[in-house]
Amino acid sequence: MKIISIYILIAGSLYLLTKPYKHKIDQMLKNLNLSTFDALWLSYVEGMAIGGIIMLIIS
Repeated sequence: MKIISIYILIAGSLYLLTKPYKHKIDQMLKNLNLSTFDALWLSYVEGMAIGGIIMLIIS
């Protein structure tokens, strides 16, 4: 449970830190011709990869 809490805390902190740069990030996605759907799937895969690495480190 402690690990999940830390993960949620890190994700929330990153969200708050990157929120002021929302327009810049949207512009970067537009320049890459990356749709919101593709960006969501990319973030899902990235989250699974990071989660897998964290689980490997912990175990």
